[in-house]
Amino acid sequence: MAKIEQLNEIIKHTLAEIIIGEIESPNFLITISRVGCSPDLSLAKVFISVLPENFSGTALKKLRSKSSLLNKILKNKANLVRSPRLQWFIDEDLKKFSEIEETLEKIKAEKY
Repeated sequence: MAKIEQLNEIIKHTLAEIIIGEIESPNFLITISRVGCSPDLSLAKVFISVLPENFSGTALKKLRSKSSLLNKILKNKANLVRSPRLQWFIDEDLKKFSEIEETLEKIKAEKY
């Protein structure tokens, strides 16, 4: 596994642990689906999914407002010399996958 891929996995798992303790989310669940670091390791794009989906905006606001705190904790917890700046995004791929799966189920039900 390449260095960037390893760092992506470390960030993904460590941030998931941190979010549980640092982000108050009584009405929704945040899941980190993937992380993509830039080649120079200065930036990490963090893709999340939120359930229920109507809380996606609220979750993004919370994560973005606590980004510097999450970054500091990440650096210490993952023992990183330099922590990449975190950018937060909703993972639209999961939504698309869900829609495709739903369509396939409808087609399958119509056949039988």
